[in-house]
Amino acid sequence: MISFDHDLADEHYLKPDSQEFVEKTGYDCAKWLVEYCMDNYLDLPKFYCHSMNPVGKENIESLLKNFKNY
Repeated sequence: MISFDHDLADEHYLKPDSQEFVEKTGYDCAKWLVEYCMDNYLDLPKFYCHSMNPVGKENIESLLKNFKNY
């Protein structure tokens, strides 16, 4: 089982070849997992979203549920 949180850290990351900062979130992790499962013909593992960010939580859950139902 994977438990997702939307807001991962106060730290931001530089975009490659850029001076622009981007925030990595639990949504980025969920997108990576969906792509990994698609590329490797795997079922999505069980998941839970425990984030206190209601919009971020809904976005993660929607992405994962849509892939699971696909």
